[in-house]
Amino acid sequence: MIPLGTDAPIYHYPFATIVLIVANVVVFAATGAAMDPEAIEPWALSHGQGLHPVEWVTSNFVHGGFGHLIGNMIFLWGFGLVVEGKLGWWKYLLVYLGIGVTQCALEQTFMLGYDGAAAHQEWVEESGLNVEEFESLKEDIAEQYRQEGHSEEEVAEGVALFESEFRKEVSRSSASMSFGASAILYGLLAICLVWAPKNEVTILVIILYRAAVFEVTIMTFACWYIGIELFTSSLTGFSMGSATLHAMGAVLGFGVGVALFKMKLVDCEDWDLFAVMSGHYGPWARDKHGYPIDREPRDVVMDFEKPKKQKKKGPSRTQRNRKLEAVAGFVEAGDFMRAVDELHNHRRRDPEAMPDEETMKRLAIGLAKEGLWEDAVPIMEEFIAAFPDAANGMRLRLANACLEHDDSAGALEVLGDVDRSDLSEAQQKTLKKLLQAARG
Repeated sequence: MIPLGTDAPIYHYPFATIVLIVANVVVFAATGAAMDPEAIEPWALSHGQGLHPVEWVTSNFVHGGFGHLIGNMIFLWGFGLVVEGKLGWWKYLLVYLGIGVTQCALEQTFMLGYDGAAAHQEWVEESGLNVEEFESLKEDIAEQYRQEGHSEEEVAEGVALFESEFRKEVSRSSASMSFGASAILYGLLAICLVWAPKNEVTILVIILYRAAVFEVTIMTFACWYIGIELFTSSLTGFSMGSATLHAMGAVLGFGVGVALFKMKLVDCEDWDLFAVMSGHYGPWARDKHGYPIDREPRDVVMDFEKPKKQKKKGPSRTQRNRKLEAVAGFVEAGDFMRAVDELHNHRRRDPEAMPDEETMKRLAIGLAKEGLWEDAVPIMEEFIAAFPDAANGMRLRLANACLEHDDSAGALEVLGDVDRSDLSEAQQKTLKKLLQAARG
């Protein structure tokens, strides 16, 4: 699953994320695009050779191949965008490097007891080679060179080259190192889980040369990826493999996300993990006294934008109608989430765009039937505000949504605005049941 983007609100342009992507690509090129192991070794995090703080930084920018690099950079863009978008560039850089340095420091400390000689002996035993066999192998290579007509000087050079390469391989068998930004990226994913669990991430999946794009919540995505790493690590006894290193990054990131949230250094607008777990999030957010929190709609303003002297011209009536027809088309087809996404995207340019009464009504009902309450409630509230003369039925549905989230006070407030004289017999019965549930 490849994350392509998210609908989480961001308030800072991702300057640092772009710089970090460029830095990773530059280091990848500088280390020979992972084609030369000797070029990577000075940058990588070594095991069993003491503590080297410089490696705690450099190893986070090294990658072992194009697939490793591209996969990590896609994740960096998808989730770095959210974290930097809420923190700003310099705090984000501190978090990014802080997770990387801390994870590498812990890893290198845990691996201080790594025995390279024992690993080398294990490799020798597995290879089945001994000194006599090695000398015999050298003689076979020399004989092959002679049969090909090479001079004794060329034979000696060929044997020396073989011996040099063989000794390098033996040396690598006793060395242990790690590198890559994956632990940091799992940390960023865990931070997103704390700050924006209900926001959605657009996922690209390629199966048998066929691509599919769909959306899942950050909570679902994070629990899947982090859960797999924790499970895999547990199967290996939490040995220092990639799964354990990824899990370490996730644990560090989760701690950082919680700490920054509790210190009020980030505003999650009542959509954080704690609010979601309590059920009092988004439109159901409550203060410490249990009263609803009224939030003014907040426009997403990038910190690099300057106030414009002239108001940007909005879309023409034809453009507006065409977009609203697309929303109505998705509603007609029963694709309510696509309808909501289309409406939200259109309102970025045209905030006052409003579908017709029937479309809004069917959209709200459709979202509610699918249990998509966080999307349904704002649509219900918009319907009530835009079409007050036809809003009685929608008020009943909104009150029911409040009760679904144990918000009896909110349900009673909504029901208090219902015009009883305009209710049908069936609606009168529904009103009575909702009042009993809210007061009970």
